[in-house]
Amino acid sequence: MEERDVIIVGAGPSGLSAAIFAQLDGWSTLVLEADWAGGQGAIAYTVSNYPGFPPGDGAVLMENMEKQVTSPPPAGVGAGLKHEKVLSLNAENLVVTTEANQYRAKVVILATGSRMQRLGIPGEERFVGNGVTYYAKRNFEKFAGRRVLVVGGGNTTAKSALVAKSTASEVTLVHRRESLRAYPAMVGRLQKEGVQISYNTEVKELKGSDKVEAAVLVNNKTGEQKEIAIDWVVICVGTEPDTELAREAGIEMLGSFVKVDGQMMTNKLGVFACGEITGCDRHLIASAAQGAAAGMAASEYLALEKVKKGEMFEGAKSGKYADEYLAMLQH
Repeated sequence: MEERDVIIVGAGPSGLSAAIFAQLDGWSTLVLEADWAGGQGAIAYTVSNYPGFPPGDGAVLMENMEKQVTSPPPAGVGAGLKHEKVLSLNAENLVVTTEANQYRAKVVILATGSRMQRLGIPGEERFVGNGVTYYAKRNFEKFAGRRVLVVGGGNTTAKSALVAKSTASEVTLVHRRESLRAYPAMVGRLQKEGVQISYNTEVKELKGSDKVEAAVLVNNKTGEQKEIAIDWVVICVGTEPDTELAREAGIEMLGSFVKVDGQMMTNKLGVFACGEITGCDRHLIASAAQGAAAGMAASEYLALEKVKKGEMFEGAKSGKYADEYLAMLQH
């Protein structure tokens, strides 16, 4: 079993930020990520509200964060990052089990972010990866010469439809309301690029043998039902906090979110949480800020635990010397 001071689950903006602060303080830090580094931020089409980052592709911003975390000094902080899916967390013993390894930590920081919402219709789960995707940006090359159905009504949906149209032979966007939430300029681009839009329409079922071949659509005003031939469907109906790991570990929830105290710690000693799973604003800057706060709080917790055992350390941890932590314990 490998041992680390800090194990961070999730390599989105909150997890990567937490890793920077924990590793800078000298704690052995490992980030575990099942998919790609950057999370939802890496598939954002344009980020225009992150200070110091001129409006541009979210993937570039997240690649820079990843490099800062994993590159050895002076280019980065030299933390570890492994692409392993976490299967479980023993919150009492601080043991993290992945598909490939098992790790024991002194601190665990949960930064599992959000996941794309499902429609919950027949055929959806069956065809994931075989005609069903939630990320047009990561699959657009597979759309070449294909018929693509895009589901949703926001800016991400509109941008997904435009990305699909760059290679697909035909793109249809369906939305359950009478108008899109996307900016008017985006709607204009959809129309200019020849994306077909069906309002008041919902997808009721996906059909096929080994892959998606058709979608059953229903007009929620008239009740009219029809079946159309498709090769791919891109589902963009929002996100939800990915709290499954926390729930299974017995961590206390506050509604749909992980409950944390003022130091970003959960009800389990040594287990911290940050980012969208705690209910913070759904912006990259807010998630990064929470991650930084969790990293600093975790560092302070580790320093206090060290001093409690009568162990001292050189330099400062989270801005305080060992004797300052000792003084905190004596008051």
